[in-house]
Amino acid sequence: MRNHTLATILVLAVLVCGLPAALQAGNKKTTPILVANPQRLPAEPIAAERTPLGIPNDYKPWLAKLKNGQLLLVAFSFGGKPSNELPAGTPYLERAIFWRSDDEGRSWSPREERMDLHGREFSLNCLTDGTLIMPCHFLANDAANKAGHTYSKYFRSTDHGKTWTEHRIGPEGFPQRAQTATDWTVLQIPDPTRDGELLTLFGVSMQHGGKTAPQHVALWQSRDSGATWDKSLTPDTAGWTDVDGFFSQSTTYRATDGRLLHPVRVDRTGPHWRLPAAKELKTEAGDQGDRMLLWNSDDNGATWRKQDGDGVFGTYGEMYPRFLKLADGRLLLTFTVRSNSTDGHPLGLRAIISYDDGRRWDFRRDRIVIDAQNHGPSGGGFGNTLQRSDGSLISCYSYRTSDGKTQIETVRWKLPASSGS
Repeated sequence: MRNHTLATILVLAVLVCGLPAALQAGNKKTTPILVANPQRLPAEPIAAERTPLGIPNDYKPWLAKLKNGQLLLVAFSFGGKPSNELPAGTPYLERAIFWRSDDEGRSWSPREERMDLHGREFSLNCLTDGTLIMPCHFLANDAANKAGHTYSKYFRSTDHGKTWTEHRIGPEGFPQRAQTATDWTVLQIPDPTRDGELLTLFGVSMQHGGKTAPQHVALWQSRDSGATWDKSLTPDTAGWTDVDGFFSQSTTYRATDGRLLHPVRVDRTGPHWRLPAAKELKTEAGDQGDRMLLWNSDDNGATWRKQDGDGVFGTYGEMYPRFLKLADGRLLLTFTVRSNSTDGHPLGLRAIISYDDGRRWDFRRDRIVIDAQNHGPSGGGFGNTLQRSDGSLISCYSYRTSDGKTQIETVRWKLPASSGS
C-alpha cells in the first residue's frame, strides 16, 4: 500500500467534507474505502457512507433488491440481546433478522427479528418474478434443530419476504445424518426446452462426504420459480471431494457468453489445500485458512472443470465470493479476507475487478478495501454488493469489535473508472 502523502490526505479531507451534511449526521460514518496496490484504479481514497445496523452479535449480512424496488437485508443472531446479557440457561437459538430500505440504502427500517426463521448464514435470491429463495445452514446445537445433526435448508417467499415456507435439504437422497449443503445463489438461465422462458438452478451437495461426495452433488432445476424441483441432474465434477461440498458456502455466476463460474471452498484439512510454491499457514485455527478454487461449466452446469487447469483463485484465508456484473460491463468480485491478509489491512471485506467477464483476475493489484476494522482472528466480511439505480454501489458486512462482539454495517460508495485496457 502506498504511503499517504500530504496531498492524499488533503484529497481525503475534500472527499469526506464534500459529502452532504445529512450523510455525516446521526450514527453514520464516513470512513473511506482504500485501494491497495493501485494500478488501473486511482490511488485516492473512495468516499463512503457507512450505516451501522442492529445490535451486538448480529452477524453475516446479505443484501437483495426486491421486485418492488425495496432493498432487503438479512443477517442472523442467536438472541434479542448481546450474548453476555442473556439469562443463564437461555437455549442457543439462531434466527433471521431483517432490515428494509425504500430509498436504496440511505435509511433502513427498524430491526425485525424473526422467531419463525431458524438458521444461520442466510443468503437472498430474488427471481425475475419476485419470488425469494433464501438458503441457510442449521447447526446441530440449535435448540430448534430436532434432527440431532447439522443440515441445510431454504425458505421461499412470494410476498417480498413477509411470509415464508421452509424446505429441508434431505434427508431423502443422502446418507443417514448427512450434513447437507447448498449454494448461496440460485441461478436463472434461458430454458433450453422452452423458448423465451427461464430455468432456475440450485446447487446442492453435502459436507464431509469423503469418497461418496461426487455421488451426492445435484443441480436442482425448477420451471415454476422453486415451487417444485427436478432433482435428477448429477453434475460431473471430475470426482471432486473435500471437507466442504462442491455446492457449499459459495456462489455461481453466469457470464454473458453462457459460461458458469463457481468458486469451490477448499478446506485446510483436505487434500487440495496447498498452493504451489506457497508457504503453509501456521497460525490459523479451525477453517480460517480455507481458500477457493474456480470452476467453469460450458454446458449449463452438467460438467465442471477447474479454470485454467488448476483453478487457483486467491490465496489462503480468502473466501465467501460474490459476483456482481456492473452496468459498465466490469465484473466485481466481493470476497472476505478471513485470515492471512496480504494487503496490509485487517481482516474484512474486499473487492477486485475482472475486465473480461471472469476469465482473468488479479488478487494482488487494485484490491478494494471495503472494510478493515475487524479485531481478532475472525468475524469480518461475509457480505455482498449491489448496484443502485444511479450506478453507485452498496455493500454490507460484519466485523468484530475489541470486546469480541460482532456488528453489522452497510456502506454506500462509487467505484471509480478504470484506466488502461
